[in-house]
Amino acid sequence: MSSPAPFDAGSVQLPANLPEPLVRQLRAASNDRERSQALIDLARHLRDTSMHGAQQVGEAALELALQADAPAEAILALIGLSFVAAHLNQLERSSDAVTRAQELIREHDLRDLQAPLLNVRALTHMLIGDLISAQQDLQESLELARQQRDPLDTGNALVNLAWLANNRDEPGEALHHLNLLEEHVHALRDPELRSDLNNYLHENRAHSYALLARQARDRGRPEAVQHAAQQGLMVLRAARTALEILPSRTTEVLCYAHESTLRLLSGDLAGAQLAADRAAELHSGLDQQLYIEVNLCLAELSEARGHHAAALDEYQVALGIVRSQHRHRDTQRILQAISAMHERAGQYPQALRAAREALVDAQDALRRMNVTTQRQAQQDASSWQDRLRQAETQARQDPLTGLLNRRGLEEGLLTLQTPDGGPVAALFVDIDHFKRVNDRHSHAGGDRALKGVADVLRTQLARWPGALLARYGGEEFVLIAPVSDATQAHALAEGCRRAVAAHAWSTLLPGTNLTASVGYAVEPAHRLPEALTLADEHLYRAKRAGRNRVYPPSD
Repeated sequence: MSSPAPFDAGSVQLPANLPEPLVRQLRAASNDRERSQALIDLARHLRDTSMHGAQQVGEAALELALQADAPAEAILALIGLSFVAAHLNQLERSSDAVTRAQELIREHDLRDLQAPLLNVRALTHMLIGDLISAQQDLQESLELARQQRDPLDTGNALVNLAWLANNRDEPGEALHHLNLLEEHVHALRDPELRSDLNNYLHENRAHSYALLARQARDRGRPEAVQHAAQQGLMVLRAARTALEILPSRTTEVLCYAHESTLRLLSGDLAGAQLAADRAAELHSGLDQQLYIEVNLCLAELSEARGHHAAALDEYQVALGIVRSQHRHRDTQRILQAISAMHERAGQYPQALRAAREALVDAQDALRRMNVTTQRQAQQDASSWQDRLRQAETQARQDPLTGLLNRRGLEEGLLTLQTPDGGPVAALFVDIDHFKRVNDRHSHAGGDRALKGVADVLRTQLARWPGALLARYGGEEFVLIAPVSDATQAHALAEGCRRAVAAHAWSTLLPGTNLTASVGYAVEPAHRLPEALTLADEHLYRAKRAGRNRVYPPSD
């Protein structure tokens, strides 16, 4: 059922064909507070078809809430307006809405609304490339939502943590958050909220598998490419079922874009083109300026067909969108793709030009992020020095295990000390059958396993001066240590494997014993990148050889 014609709601003209329950809610409202809440719900519905319409309705909701002296409704309206403004390339307006909402929360002590506010503030941070602040906001939002047992805010925080991880090219971390989200969704009693979060769950999972397939391609692993692509396409079948229950034009567009990428990576050029064309057709009716996935998949398809000019046109469209929004990370990603495309075509001057553009953009983004960070620090109660120290730690540290993350590892490698520039061992340690742990003990149990393995490895390296230990993503860990020769490196790898297998896991995971596979390589310190690549390949061989073993074996 839907309303037969447009009708007036105060100062805003609403479109026809709105869902009947939302129309009834608005017509039944007896005061400005109730009308404001009804308009907030209507604005949320309109986001999927018209961001400008949602903005107009959200402004009306805010006006009514302020007239009625209803601070909670005013805050919710501002949170919605910040979300919409971010999608419409109005980042300053989005930030201003967050600031106004924050002031109202403090003035009226409405701390239960802090979680959704942090969630939407993280979106603005992500768009400008300040991923450290985005991570901090989302982690805090998740903790608050769990303390308040708010299912919507908990789900939204997990969705955005997965999105953030995918944007950092960390699909393993994204899948971890999505597994937690799936458990959360299964426990929900509200069917509408379950359907809404299911859409986000499947779309983000498909994105993660597309990233995994691309990473496998870049590492020269054709079998892993096919596996990730098949997994992603299976997820998209579940996504279509979910979209039949709760349609969402935006989610459908992104799913078709992911399908195009997955089919292209698996070698199905015709299927990729069909999916890309469908994504472009649906995208043409969307009123938003946030998602560039359609342009990117069309660019990749054009290059695959040898149409470099058409590919460059698509990249330039996407580049124009993200540059107008000062989205530094996306700008870097597109310029790198353009440079790589020119290089593959042997157009080295053009490749160099794109690389120089990326450098200039990075310098400009650094200046802007410094200003943004200082402004945010003034808004928060803590001092700038405390926030900076915290941000620096979080930028280099895996929040679950306390180990280095990829960035921390990369920075540690720059200062790695080896005796007389001697050899260095790179080890990849991967927990065997980790999915079974999650299936049997839930993903909370999986988190306990990851922390436990991190502690075991940390103990193994305690007597190894100068060694580095990082969680590389998912259930994979990386160790870097100066060694005298390959024999010593094998002993370290075997020691790590045995320590994991011998650990008493029954306290953390009743009825479960963990093992790990280890791949290692030894190279001179200046060839560390090659050692990491080779160790990764050796891990893959250890897995294929039966797991719970070290590769290469000892002589």
